[in-house]
Amino acid sequence: MIVNNKAMDEQSAIRQTPVTARKKIPWAKILRPVISIGLLYLLFRITDLNQLLDVIKSVNFVFLVITIVIILAALFISTYKWQRLLTVQNVKVPLPRLFTSYLIGQFFNNFLPTNIGGDVVRIHDVATCTGKIPETVASVVSERLLAALALVLTAAAGLLLSYHSFSRFGWLVIAVFVVVLAVVLLFAIEKWRSALGRKIQLPWKFGLRRWLSGFGKSMGTCLQNKRNVAWVIVLSIAFNLTVVIVTYFIFLSLGLNVPFVSCLLFVPIISAIQMLPISISGFGVREGAYVYFFGSVGLSSAQAVASSLIFWILVAIVSLAGGVIFALRR
Repeated sequence: MIVNNKAMDEQSAIRQTPVTARKKIPWAKILRPVISIGLLYLLFRITDLNQLLDVIKSVNFVFLVITIVIILAALFISTYKWQRLLTVQNVKVPLPRLFTSYLIGQFFNNFLPTNIGGDVVRIHDVATCTGKIPETVASVVSERLLAALALVLTAAAGLLLSYHSFSRFGWLVIAVFVVVLAVVLLFAIEKWRSALGRKIQLPWKFGLRRWLSGFGKSMGTCLQNKRNVAWVIVLSIAFNLTVVIVTYFIFLSLGLNVPFVSCLLFVPIISAIQMLPISISGFGVREGAYVYFFGSVGLSSAQAVASSLIFWILVAIVSLAGGVIFALRR
């Protein structure tokens, strides 16, 4: 018995002995800046920098002021659809508070090396004042999923209006639609959601299973209310149209003749590509997508890159208000 206790003590001591673990390399943090810098380097290699500067210098600031107003309207639309997804879960937050949270989220999205940093910040901001974390997380995830579905529907409208582009871009729109719809249905249909929950084996530690169960129910509440889902999709399409209009006005401000229908088709696709977590704030990916898609309707690399950079600058200017609000709250 003494021997056994001694052996058990030795084994316990071995388990408690700190083992120097091999440090994990944060590949995502390394690859994102590398991809952004690499893509921008390649783009500037094929772009006439003098022409790029000439294009930017030709900008009409009246159009830019109008686009800033439209960007603010787009953020208000997004805030309202977010409020609908919270309200359906009996989480009541005043619209002005949500709008400031959305602005703060936009600030972090634009100035942090991540694609979801802003979502995390606004989740924390709202969950802090409501105390309802699963419901807040579900509202943001649902908003993202339904917004992605609306992106595809907006791009599909562009395809219908420019049917000659279907053979080139139709497969991409259809593929993204199928994937996004599958994910939405996975969370909306209770049987599918339960099956997914059984597949994911989480430990009881830290209450992960309980939290995941609450999150799943909240997602179901958000996505099973058909009338509310329809409203959020309509609002998301309205948001996408404002982004399309902003892009179109940027082209007008630079004196570029780009058909509105092309913007209706390409901007949602570019927005979807930009959401891929492979770069810093979409840099490089966004500019490359502008060159590829709008190059097909006659824009030079310099014109496409200039348009993309101006779009980011305008959104960044608006989101600076979120940074000021965040600083004042500290």
